[in-house]
Amino acid sequence: MVEASVSAGPHETRGPSLTLRDLGARQLGALATVSDGLDLPRIVEVFGDLLGASAARRVHEAPAYASDVVDDHTPFELSLAIGGTAPELRILVETMCGDSSLAARWRAARALGERLRDRHGADLRRLDQIADLFEPRRDHSLLALWYAASFRPDRAPEWKAYVDLRAQGSERARAVLEQALDRLGLGAAYPGLMRAAGARDLLDELVYFSLDLADHERARLKVYVRHHHAAIGDLERVIDRAGGAEAGEVGAFCATVLGHTGPYRARPVVSCWAFTGGSEPSGATLYAPIAYYVRDDAEARARILRWMDRVEIEPGGYERALAAFARRSLESGVGMHSYVSFKRDRGLPRVTAYLAPEAYRTFPPGSLARREFPVPRRPHSPEPLIHRYETAERLADHPLFQRLAREPAAVGPLWAILANNWVAVGDRFPRWLAHLVARVEHDGMRSILAKQLNDELGDGDPSRAHRVLFQTMLADLEPYALPGDREALLAPGRRFAQGLAHNYLERPWLEAVGGSLVAEVYGKQVDQLIGALLRRQRELDPASLTWLVLHETLEEDHAGESVDLARMTPPTAEARAAICRGAEQLAALGIRYFDELYEVVFR
Repeated sequence: MVEASVSAGPHETRGPSLTLRDLGARQLGALATVSDGLDLPRIVEVFGDLLGASAARRVHEAPAYASDVVDDHTPFELSLAIGGTAPELRILVETMCGDSSLAARWRAARALGERLRDRHGADLRRLDQIADLFEPRRDHSLLALWYAASFRPDRAPEWKAYVDLRAQGSERARAVLEQALDRLGLGAAYPGLMRAAGARDLLDELVYFSLDLADHERARLKVYVRHHHAAIGDLERVIDRAGGAEAGEVGAFCATVLGHTGPYRARPVVSCWAFTGGSEPSGATLYAPIAYYVRDDAEARARILRWMDRVEIEPGGYERALAAFARRSLESGVGMHSYVSFKRDRGLPRVTAYLAPEAYRTFPPGSLARREFPVPRRPHSPEPLIHRYETAERLADHPLFQRLAREPAAVGPLWAILANNWVAVGDRFPRWLAHLVARVEHDGMRSILAKQLNDELGDGDPSRAHRVLFQTMLADLEPYALPGDREALLAPGRRFAQGLAHNYLERPWLEAVGGSLVAEVYGKQVDQLIGALLRRQRELDPASLTWLVLHETLEEDHAGESVDLARMTPPTAEARAAICRGAEQLAALGIRYFDELYEVVFR
């Protein structure tokens, strides 16, 4: 239950008869003062349509459900963009109709979309292409479907829809993203986007996906990534100059509005990546959660003004609009300013302030800065962690294998995967494994790893060594090799080899054992996936591929042995942490490898 609001100060307009529509209309009127060219009656009409059944709810009542639009669960947020070519007023709303479940909110939003199409000209065709990927079927998401409208002087409203990339569970967010991009003709954007924005494994969390509801060459789609515990260096590497910012501006912006250089351990900074028809982003923007890094809204205002002064944005419009918008003194609470973003619009600096209506609550000064935002985590014990890689985070859900399953059966892509696997491990893997066996200080673990080494070497028969059988299989696949520069085609395997060598040869032995557990689990899954894909095609007889048939059986055994190895972990917190650390690092290395293979196969 949301607590009652604190006293709101001299501008307070909350009363027992005030509805959400009344509140929003008044605040929109305040923000519309930024420009004489904004059509306020039309803006208020659109706002009422977006609210739907929520329009008549009273602001003194508890929220109907825990909307994730703003912190106090008000189902709408307003924002004001200053600078660039023209000011812009925006509305973001989550609609509902009676039942507040995710499924009901989805149905209400889809019905609202049809009304927006019929009454206001929103184009739903691209949303219809991907809607089934995001429809809530379980309570994985924090949102069902949000709509936004933006208004500029003397222009018709522009529409946008937001959905949750975690709609099928956070472990499938990459697969959902890739499939949505592919359906919209931008599948080639997936690997480059993840390389830029998702390089820190779970700390870079896919969250939202949005579409302009329009049909023109400038219509965008956007991908939003939450960067947990990022410091300025991380964010500069993420954004670089993709958003058109000048050198050093990303770091200076974060330091100015968030008050320090990080790591930012309260609410994370979010990056947004825009695409307008090509596989390279047309822009990138950082959203700084300023409410979690200031004592009150007076401090937030001061930091925003400081940044506007630095980039030479005239602040008068923002100051006038904020003074009219606020229903309390800025010193009496925090959270009215929820986020602030910065980018360059055709070279011109542009700042957007995201403003919470505070319909249900004003947070006391300093209270949000004390909140700890949860970081996505995996199990901290080896056996449950390995089980997760067997079930929830399966390679079958990786976009490479998802797309191969959707595409017509062909041998060429499978050659690319297996040829890169040979480059990655080849005849070096037995030597790496032998080195690890020699370093392991636990008799039981050493015994299992030595048995796996014996299997790799052919169990006493050199002609049955895996590397010999693998080479024979690759020779059979060579006629189906993908055309192109071999150096480029096999580059993922070379980079993967460096990471694997580091795991087996250089990591502390417990971490290296943790990495080997995931290597065997993923090895089994790759064999099964490759086998299934080969059996779909008609160009080559899979039964002739001796290595594949043998390896499918052996990797099944080795993956089972990974569970045995996990159970043998010495019973100390340090040992468990080391095994898990090594497992997670190798899993992240593997995901990057398969992302790179996606780029090779679907270039």
